[in-house]
Amino acid sequence: MTRIGKILVVLIAVVSLAFAGFAMLIFYAGPNYREMAGQIEGYKFTLSSGENPTWSAVRARGDSQVASDKSLAKVIDAVLADKLKAIQDESTDYKNRIPSLTEELEKTKAANEADLPALTEYIAAQRTRLEALNAQVAQLQSQVLAETANAQKLENIASARRDDVFKLNGQLTEVRTDKFRLEAIKRQLAEELEQVIGNIERAEERQKKLEQDVKLGMGQAG
Repeated sequence: MTRIGKILVVLIAVVSLAFAGFAMLIFYAGPNYREMAGQIEGYKFTLSSGENPTWSAVRARGDSQVASDKSLAKVIDAVLADKLKAIQDESTDYKNRIPSLTEELEKTKAANEADLPALTEYIAAQRTRLEALNAQVAQLQSQVLAETANAQKLENIASARRDDVFKLNGQLTEVRTDKFRLEAIKRQLAEELEQVIGNIERAEERQKKLEQDVKLGMGQAG
């Protein structure tokens, strides 16, 4: 091998090592597309299996596919473009709705301005009604206090009368006891009276008989 050939071999080896180093630098120090894909909201990224795996991205709502490619970076670009288009469409929709919303707002303002005097009058009427109700409530509270005082007086009277009733019940019990005792004495006296009457009747009959015997004896003696 000539000197030039050796130099070429060395140069090729150096270039190969440099390219390998550059590739490793790109692989390890380049953008982390997997992390970027995980940070994009509203989309799901999947990697197919097999000899030629491909990346695909679908919308989280509806599972409609957005892009599919072997390069995750291209899929991310397509997803970002789709997301930007969705934002632009939404912005356009909002811009298109501004005139109608402005018109509706003006109508609402006009209606509110027209209703303001009636609303003010209604509020004043309701305040007047509230004052009247407060006055009625105060009057009812006074009546409740008065009725409470009367109820307390009646309760005191009822309590005193209950004491009188208890006393009268005691006296009534004593009277009933005395009545029962007197009725017993009355029955005893009635029995004794009947006995005395019977004795008198028997004595009178005996007296009559004796008088008849005396008269009969005197008649025989004459």
